[in-house]
Amino acid sequence: MNQYIELSGIYDKMIDIDYDKWIFFVESYFENKGMSLKQKNVLELGCGTGNMTLRLKERGADVTALDLSSDMLSIAQEKLRLKRYKINFINQDMRDFNINKKYDYVFSFCDGYNYIIEENDIIESFKRVYNHLSSYGYFMFDISTPYKLKNIIGNNTFTLNEDNLCYIWDNYLEDDIIEMYITFFVKEENLYKRFDENHIQRAHDLGKIKEYLYIAKFKDIEIYDDYNLTNIKDKSMRAVFIAKKEE
Repeated sequence: MNQYIELSGIYDKMIDIDYDKWIFFVESYFENKGMSLKQKNVLELGCGTGNMTLRLKERGADVTALDLSSDMLSIAQEKLRLKRYKINFINQDMRDFNINKKYDYVFSFCDGYNYIIEENDIIESFKRVYNHLSSYGYFMFDISTPYKLKNIIGNNTFTLNEDNLCYIWDNYLEDDIIEMYITFFVKEENLYKRFDENHIQRAHDLGKIKEYLYIAKFKDIEIYDDYNLTNIKDKSMRAVFIAKKEE
């Protein structure tokens, strides 16, 4: 499967995400508990091009950032280097990562777990998160909801046509699996370079995700609506899970 190879170079141009809203939610959640990000050991799974990595570091966290794509990591490293921030970047798979360190918080932003298709792989990842957390540490991650993947993206085609970037994005939904085929045309001088990406995501049932967290021994599981401090809704586009390790 071809994912985030050529795409890594244009990812930030095509993804419209309010990262400042996300970090505000993270800060607000912990502030409401009398906690903060400052001087905390933080692990970010699936860090991508480092947009949330940067914001976590700006808030004073000691960040380790992990991603399967070496291409995405290279862009993240350069982004943090330009800010003169020191970050420990690791090229590992969030399904079976292994780091000889404990963390106060573990985060995964922007659909990382939608890309994990198999139930056993999610449970294994959750168990590894649990084992990498300090006592009473927190695990926060998001997924695109079944409503979004089935009703908004579904069997639909999306297009973008701008001066330097065009794409055709075809989606095919079968049961809980959505296959995304994206053809990009990126302008390079007077010509356009074409490349193709194929992505597969699963529309995970929220109750099942909660069950997997319990299997991994997490407690006090909360679900929020799209990085707002409000409860999840039937038509929420993104579900934010927060789970606590107690031992």
